[in-house]
Amino acid sequence: MIIFVSDMFVENYVGGGELTSEAIIKGSLVPIAKINSVRVNIELMKTHKDKFWVFGNFADLSDACIVYAIKNLTYTILEYDYKYCIYRSPEKHIAAKGHCNCEKERRGKLVSVFFRKAKKVWFMSEKQRDRYLDKFPFLNNTKVLSSVFSDDTLEYIRGLDTSEKNNKWIVLNSESWVKGRDAAVKIAQEQELEYELVWGIEHKELLKKMANSKGLIYTPVGADTCPRLTIEAKLLNCEMILNENVQHKDEEWFTNKDMLWPYLNERASVFWSAVE
Repeated sequence: MIIFVSDMFVENYVGGGELTSEAIIKGSLVPIAKINSVRVNIELMKTHKDKFWVFGNFADLSDACIVYAIKNLTYTILEYDYKYCIYRSPEKHIAAKGHCNCEKERRGKLVSVFFRKAKKVWFMSEKQRDRYLDKFPFLNNTKVLSSVFSDDTLEYIRGLDTSEKNNKWIVLNSESWVKGRDAAVKIAQEQELEYELVWGIEHKELLKKMANSKGLIYTPVGADTCPRLTIEAKLLNCEMILNENVQHKDEEWFTNKDMLWPYLNERASVFWSAVE
């Protein structure tokens, strides 16, 4: 059995990281035990210290548990954002406090050791990994995984009809500072594009809406490591207006349409094939 730890799973919240974690879990050939990080304690770790552990988002994991994992567990890490930073986003930290030196603080240093002792640290994009290596050059156990899609999701997207597009551009109506809703709306207004603010609908409904929409405007104000929305838009033949904070946007698998489907089809197996 493999122990998979995360702050939340799809049963708790359907976010990008949670969907990637679920796709990885579905791709496993061995049983997976999901445990929310807030429920993890030293006794639990001791009981299952002989198991292989996977850590996704771990903001709710105590420092004591991280130290125990470093010293006693065999594990891999999926890094969805920037957890060395207390805001999980250096840009958000700078916007709030005027600076971010989290890599020099206790929590940042602890996270870097946690990463260094992992069998593998999986990043979502090359630019995300580069930023980490700039801060922590001793991390020599890294790979880029990208967002992971389940076979069911890819099959559903493949089955959607994209032949009849309207003239609307999708803008994500998220309250999250990083997602940059207001910046995207400004672009739409300046370019006189018809746009629709979308939020609070089921994932399949969002995919259907994108299948019928002209494009996506997504311009986050902080680094977004590999946003699934942009990949889904690409698969659904949407035009896109993106900025440099979409960190995977220049990677070959994303820019080359011929590579996109094969690349996504193999991500879960790439992850599990590297688990020792």
